[in-house]
Amino acid sequence: MLKSTISRCISIVALPALLLVYFAFVKESPENPSWLSPPAPERVISFVPSATEILYELGLGDRVVGVTQFCNYPPAAAQKEKVGAHTDPNYEAILRLKPDLMVILKEERELMPFLDKYGIRYVTIGSDTVEEIIESVRSVAAACGAGERGDSLAQTLRNRLEIQLVDTNGNKKPKVLLCVSRDNPGSGTVNKCFAAGASSFYNQLIESAGGVNALKGVSQAYPSISAESVVRLGPDIIIDISSSHIISNQQEAACGDWDIFKSVAAVKTKNVRCLSGDYLTIPGPRFVLILDDLKTIFAEYAQTQS
Repeated sequence: MLKSTISRCISIVALPALLLVYFAFVKESPENPSWLSPPAPERVISFVPSATEILYELGLGDRVVGVTQFCNYPPAAAQKEKVGAHTDPNYEAILRLKPDLMVILKEERELMPFLDKYGIRYVTIGSDTVEEIIESVRSVAAACGAGERGDSLAQTLRNRLEIQLVDTNGNKKPKVLLCVSRDNPGSGTVNKCFAAGASSFYNQLIESAGGVNALKGVSQAYPSISAESVVRLGPDIIIDISSSHIISNQQEAACGDWDIFKSVAAVKTKNVRCLSGDYLTIPGPRFVLILDDLKTIFAEYAQTQS
């Protein structure tokens, strides 16, 4: 009995000392900066193309085990197992891959109960604004135990955004209509298009590059505008983008569709630009390439106004 009592007393006395040692050497250890956080994930599923790009940009591509059918960049991502897409998730594939982290859009509310049910940890990201894109970099990095790399990449992206490289030589900023999608490009006409509104991430890119969004007064992210609206808006520059890589003659045909607006300044001054490339419609870290495209286009426009 005496021996048992002494043992219990020693345990009670020793416990605080052990806790002090733990807090001093484990909690504060550089190797354990997130001692209360889950361990860094080793099997990550990206359910967002932009998140896939973020993971690879952070040097975490080797941890990615699954992606959506639309995740094609970088090329290595296209080789990963597919787990469906936003409107059609492959639940069996997700479970089979045994992820310890899944990156999803904040809008993926129907997917969350499934992940909760099977105890799959997830992080949500947004892509409505440039700031959300940059914050997504931080969120994904932090969830993967790579916070410093995330902070560094986020700061690099922010620096690129804030540096104004366009010299308009004192001219007024061009009014820009940016068409993100339309039916039958190359058909010889433009019936309607979905354009970048004030709440789209393109709006900030237009402004950062030195332009004014023709739809800055429209709160919708991507409103549908008619042919009549194009005439009424009277843009100085029209930018028509496509996520697909198209050959030059197709690009010329797509630009030629806008010739029907003969009274619009952008058409009269030959300032209609058609761009193609998958980076143009993915709100990820490659948004800086879109920014570079806009700066080049605006600089060319400024030279014609000198």
